[in-house]
Amino acid sequence: MSEQKVYYGKDINVIFNSEVCIHSGICVKGFPAVFNLSKRPWVDPDTATADEIAQHIDKCPSGALTYTRLDSENPMKKEELNMHIVEHDTAHKRFLIRDKGAIAAEMTYVTSSPELYIIDHTLVDNAYRGQGLGDKLVNAMVEYARENGIKIIPLCPFAKGRFERYSEYSDVLHN
Repeated sequence: MSEQKVYYGKDINVIFNSEVCIHSGICVKGFPAVFNLSKRPWVDPDTATADEIAQHIDKCPSGALTYTRLDSENPMKKEELNMHIVEHDTAHKRFLIRDKGAIAAEMTYVTSSPELYIIDHTLVDNAYRGQGLGDKLVNAMVEYARENGIKIIPLCPFAKGRFERYSEYSDVLHN
């Protein structure tokens, strides 16, 4: 089983596969602003440009580090996808994005009370990863919460990471 970990950024996501890594140190020695073993998480994709990070990751001798671009350099153009709307399916307590009828991404929640929602799961189909769909789901949930006076507890690791990273979500975060 592959030990992959994704480090999410605004313009680029960095994927690290510990089983493939040969620990050459090129990542840490060559770009300590992004790859710093004394910090948690040890990879911070928002401390440099997507171009700089991509160029550095391309030097990884083992291929343990890879990336997906979320900015204009993403090879899959948005026009190729029929995904314009995040739907709120209240009956199934989820936000979702469809592509040609199939679910490309979804985020589910539980209502603890009418004023408190708990995000418990976010899933993006493998074919759609690296396109920022998870962020679109979180943004939709945050906007819904703002409009309806709801606070959010993000238990899902992806959503929790987004709430920790982006202070602009703090107004709907349950303390």
